[in-house]
Amino acid sequence: MKLVVSVMPRNFEEAQAIDASRYQEADVIEWRADYLDKNDILQVAPAIFEKFAGREILFTLRTREQGGEIELSGEEYVAIIHDINNIYHPDYVDFEYFGHQDEFNQMMDYSNLVLSYHNFQETPENMMEIMSELTSFTPKLVKVSVMAQTEQDVLDLMNYTRGFKTLNPEQEFVTISMGKIGRISRIAADLTGSVWSYASVGEESAPGQISLSSMHKIREILDED
Repeated sequence: MKLVVSVMPRNFEEAQAIDASRYQEADVIEWRADYLDKNDILQVAPAIFEKFAGREILFTLRTREQGGEIELSGEEYVAIIHDINNIYHPDYVDFEYFGHQDEFNQMMDYSNLVLSYHNFQETPENMMEIMSELTSFTPKLVKVSVMAQTEQDVLDLMNYTRGFKTLNPEQEFVTISMGKIGRISRIAADLTGSVWSYASVGEESAPGQISLSSMHKIREILDED
């Protein structure tokens, strides 16, 4: 299980002020570029990629429809992703499949694609269909993050993940049950077959995240013989 931590600068000065040493225990750095104005993203990019040079980086442009901070047309969304990918070559690029299906054909040659679905209101009843559709494209990772309203929501998502991983052993999955009652899904990622778990340094990027220091301790305990 890799630990992913988000950085969410709101301007160039905040990006320059990031203390990279606070993120040393993270395995993957997620740059949430949606906290910036769309016209500032390419200007801020050099500071992010220089500060975390040599680290695995996930580029994420989370739109409001998927719980993020930016509103973009489909053309703008894809254009920014293309620019960042072609210039800086991040290890992973998040793509909101269900929000941009019309543009998905432009992403088919991406080998670093994280095909994602987010629902900050609920764990939908058609969760298996959603996971099945995302899995059918065999991206680098399938990512599903949904809000837990009940304990059963958490158990269902964990069970779905285990089932899909068993049926598709070559596909990597990242699944998260958000909210306080969903925290066990973050801790038990290895058990369910989820290869990443998201942690926080300071500000959370999603409800129910556990601090990086605590997650590192939990991982050490779980890895003990």
